Amino acid sequence: MVIDIQEIKNQLHSPLTTSTDVKRPSEPFRNTAFECRPVPVSTYFDNVLAELITPQSDCAARQYASNAELRDALREMLTLHPQGREFSLKSHIESLSLPSLLHDEPDYLPGTLAALSLDIGAHAVKIGRIRFPEFEILGEAEFLFAGESELAFLHENNLHAPRIREDHASILAFHYRAAGMKGHTTLPPAGYVNAAQDETHLSDFTAQLARCRHRDNSGRVERDSKILMPRLSGANRNGANRRGTSCTLL
Repeated sequence: MVIDIQEIKNQLHSPLTTSTDVKRPSEPFRNTAFECRPVPVSTYFDNVLAELITPQSDCAARQYASNAELRDALREMLTLHPQGREFSLKSHIESLSLPSLLHDEPDYLPGTLAALSLDIGAHAVKIGRIRFPEFEILGEAEFLFAGESELAFLHENNLHAPRIREDHASILAFHYRAAGMKGHTTLPPAGYVNAAQDETHLSDFTAQLARCRHRDNSGRVERDSKILMPRLSGANRNGANRRGTSCTLL
């Protein structure tokens, strides 16, 4: 879609002076056109997912009570993208190594220890780090065991911790964000923290979960009785705005 400014009515009135030496305020834009192209649907999806799972404040109530509700919200947002209807949500979630999003049990909500362990374990099997030769088909228990084995290295002064961060950086960053960990909740594109280089340990993650659980139990967190879909801002977040398009000045 190309929008020619010359075709837009209600332009600025001509200035009172008729001097040819003075340019009208709209003169620099007289022959300017804007071209709008769809953002790649995968980028749009990733940015929407990041916004939907990011807490509104420290230890804030979750926006969605289950992953089924989250997936429904994602499908609704995909209808706003030109290629959204042909987009396979399940396949893309699997490509992100976030199989926990396909489980509907409360334990597997984003930012939980079980979800982190499942995703890390599935990814460890995928990259060949951990194998189960005695099983033809792996299940939830095997992935959880693999994830717990990987996370056991993510402790202070462990020589293998940097390797764990590097190999599972995107998964760690996703769950750190969803848990509301400080420094990990800025929205994209600025919010893509390089989890491979930070010094976060598993104990930092579990401490955040325990802190929020304590606040929940003590009643110091005010819960909203309604589950609301957060509105995507009108600003272009790396091109992923409400219509799934970005506009550039030609």
